[in-house]
Amino acid sequence: MLPAPPELPHLRRVTLAGIVLGVLLGVGLALVLVHDWHARSEAAQRQAMALATGTQRLMAVELRNLERAMQGIAGDAHELFGRVPDQAPDLLSESMRGVVSRHAEIESIVVVDDAGEALTDGRGDPTLAQWTVPARRGEGSVLYIGAPERGPDGEWLLRLAVDMGDDRWVLTRLRRSELQRLVADLDVGRRGVVSMTDVEGIVLARSSEPPHATGQAPVRMPPGSFRHETRIVPVGDHVSVLDGTRRIAAAGTSPPYPIRVYAGLDKREVLAPWWTLFALSLGVYVCYLAGYAYLLRSLRRAERRQSRLQADLRAGDEELRLAHQAGGIGTWSVAPDGEQLLWSPQAAEIFESDLPGLTVSELLRHVHAHDRRRLARAFARAWRGEETLDMTFRLVLPELGERWVSVRGALVPDGHPSRRMTGTVVDISERVEIQSLALDAQRQFRLIFELSPLPCWLFDAQTGMFLEVNPAAVREYGYSREEFLRMHLADIEPALQDRLHAPALPPAGESVVPLLHVHRRRNGSLIDVRVHTSQLEIAGIRARLALAENVSDHMAYQRELAYRASHDAATGLLTVRALGEWLDRELGESRYHVAHVELRGLQLIGDTLGRETGEAVLRNLKQRLKSLADRYGWLAFQPAEDFVFAISGQHALDTVIEVLVASLSEPVQGRDSFHQLDLRIGVASHPDNGAHAEEVIAKAAQAAHAAREESEPVVRFHAGIEMRLSERLRLAGRLHQAIDRREFELHFQPISNCITRAPVALEALLRWRAADGGWILPGEFIQLCEDTGLILPLGRWALREAARAQRRLADHGWRDLPIAVNVSALQFHHSDLAADVAAACEEHGVARGGLHVELTESSLMRQPLRALKAMHGLHAQGVCISLDDFGTGFSSMSYLQHMPLDSLKIDRSFVTDVEREERNASICRALITLGHNLGLKVIAEGVEDEAQLQWLAANGCDQVQGWLLGRPAPLEQVIERLRHAPG
Repeated sequence: MLPAPPELPHLRRVTLAGIVLGVLLGVGLALVLVHDWHARSEAAQRQAMALATGTQRLMAVELRNLERAMQGIAGDAHELFGRVPDQAPDLLSESMRGVVSRHAEIESIVVVDDAGEALTDGRGDPTLAQWTVPARRGEGSVLYIGAPERGPDGEWLLRLAVDMGDDRWVLTRLRRSELQRLVADLDVGRRGVVSMTDVEGIVLARSSEPPHATGQAPVRMPPGSFRHETRIVPVGDHVSVLDGTRRIAAAGTSPPYPIRVYAGLDKREVLAPWWTLFALSLGVYVCYLAGYAYLLRSLRRAERRQSRLQADLRAGDEELRLAHQAGGIGTWSVAPDGEQLLWSPQAAEIFESDLPGLTVSELLRHVHAHDRRRLARAFARAWRGEETLDMTFRLVLPELGERWVSVRGALVPDGHPSRRMTGTVVDISERVEIQSLALDAQRQFRLIFELSPLPCWLFDAQTGMFLEVNPAAVREYGYSREEFLRMHLADIEPALQDRLHAPALPPAGESVVPLLHVHRRRNGSLIDVRVHTSQLEIAGIRARLALAENVSDHMAYQRELAYRASHDAATGLLTVRALGEWLDRELGESRYHVAHVELRGLQLIGDTLGRETGEAVLRNLKQRLKSLADRYGWLAFQPAEDFVFAISGQHALDTVIEVLVASLSEPVQGRDSFHQLDLRIGVASHPDNGAHAEEVIAKAAQAAHAAREESEPVVRFHAGIEMRLSERLRLAGRLHQAIDRREFELHFQPISNCITRAPVALEALLRWRAADGGWILPGEFIQLCEDTGLILPLGRWALREAARAQRRLADHGWRDLPIAVNVSALQFHHSDLAADVAAACEEHGVARGGLHVELTESSLMRQPLRALKAMHGLHAQGVCISLDDFGTGFSSMSYLQHMPLDSLKIDRSFVTDVEREERNASICRALITLGHNLGLKVIAEGVEDEAQLQWLAANGCDQVQGWLLGRPAPLEQVIERLRHAPG
């Protein structure tokens, strides 16, 4: 029988309780909505205040930095106009161009007078006097802020001015995009806005514009749009006069700059979540009312529904039958006699029978012979009630062939005196086939796993315990299989020692990238392996299959390549680039210093005395510096003559530099001798001279270059060095133009016989005429020409001009008076000098021997064998060769005696006071004797008084040169002097 329906609750009580609860719920939701409205409005007001205040501070910092920079320029300009008024505009223009090039936000900087006329390069401003009024200058500031103007390229610019106090102004044009950048990325929502306006209400920047809207005209706010507050204050609910949007805003002007900041958040966006909350609350309340109505309706319908329950239960039997039919499940039963078997239509299809049933004996005849006896015994035990029937067996049917079926059944305990058995039967042939295929796949996997030449293992993804390993893993790692199965993954991977379990698996279906690991064998040795993994599930356990590829040799090769990339091969020290990367990575913002050590002469030792000697000197130098680096910092080598020494900020810089200079000032031992190197050190500091190591190292190198120019052992980097280098670059640019414009000239100085004082040759001396009509002497630009390579075209030009001059001498009767030309080391080694001389002589018809060349010791000793070959080529053309400035360089007598020289020139430093300074006299006598013993003529330079000339003549000097016998002059003047010269 069906159970009686439960008693329904009293409808009146339910109705009253629902109404009371509905009223309470409505009041509570209303209170929540009102509170949330006010909270969101107040939060938006606070955010607007924060945005306005933050924007004002950013703007103030930007303008304050610019104001300070302009005050600095004003100070420099005031000083320059006071000291060098004629050169001040050019110097200031160059300086301000440098500032503009480094600051993209600045369009131009110009010094103007009170009328706005430009005193330096750039545009003036005729309206300057109109906007440099007190209203456009903030409290405590000297910066005047003018209205925006459109630049030549259409970009809007903000004019800024600082009074220099001497009827001059520094006028700066700031790109409006810089102010736009300050407000562009602020979080104000889709329709919120942050803007800046000047004292006239012109919008200087607005966050709703694109960050780079440089060509868009600024908007003027209508008069009276806001009160002019002297601080940031809340405005509250405000409608924009520009776009009509209602916003919750804050605005105001904060000293020291008269720029008003406005920040507003769209009220609709601010309250959008409130409306969502309102909709949700309304939905909740409506749902409550709907649920309450539904409850009342349900209670009324429950009684009617119970009456239909019995009918539904009867229908369930039919549904069960349909379910069996859909699932292929047949039912069967055994009659009380224990022999007759009855089944459902679904079971009849499985047994391939049109009859409503068979006897048990007839069914057993269709069972596979191997399963028949087992099924009969199981059925008998189930019929006796000893156990339930649960068996899988094979049927052999006429049409379907062999089929697998699963039978379940049991006695029915219904209290009836006669026994009844019932159960189900299912055709599981497809399932058995699938299981068979799965078993075959497992066997194949096992075979591949066992025979893999690479170590493989399975481990629990949660615990990290090994589940299985293959023989290759046993061979590679030295553990037995039994030992592996008791081990954790961390036992072979040291990096996992501190973890409690293996790393978590990635999400299902996600590919796993092979990772590099360091594994430990049983004997303690470490190997690099690339581990390939995939996830799988075994018996409900999440596992991971790992394949380990030994890449130790490959990784060792990679480490060797990395070492070679970061270390110098000759010294084993870090390269400069590697040192810089290490400093940035390891020290970051910490303080440290960099000493750039230049050791000139180091490469020359190897070139002249042999590679082994050069390597010995370099090795000993490295040992000295390495011992200092171990105490004070870190060391790198920059081939071929520079070291970079990074000094820890924990040590006193002056002390370390003193130790460094003292160590490197001592001669360095080579193979068989000691060598004194020319030491120059440049010092820069982090973060004072650069935020990154590369900048600091570059500044130290600049300081070392300055030390070499100033002949100082140590120079610390300062701003003047950078300015000087900039000037050198500017001068290099002028040199290019000077060569193209033929601004260079040759002057000539006679070389005379020491006894007769008759001219025997002329030396060509290079001069560069300046724009003011004066002369720029070679000492100011020759080294720069060497450094930039311009010495090559300049040297060829000098050869051609000297040949032209010799031709003119010949035309005036001085055919036998040769002209000597100084040849730089770069020109000597990097051009075909013999061919250049021959071409110049042929072009102007100069006789053999009409041109001489003068070389320095350093140019000959740089590559002696190559120099010897070039000198023989010159001699073959009849060119005489003089060794210039002899005694000041580095010479090897073994090379010097074999070089085809014609004369030696004693440097002027030894000739000075030779008649009364015994030290110089001894040196000159030795050099004269040496030159004569080598079969060379000896020429003394810098002879300026009669006493020097008489001493040189008395001591056997052959020829002399100096102001006593003739100053350098243009060719026409020299020809005129020659007409009156002795002899």
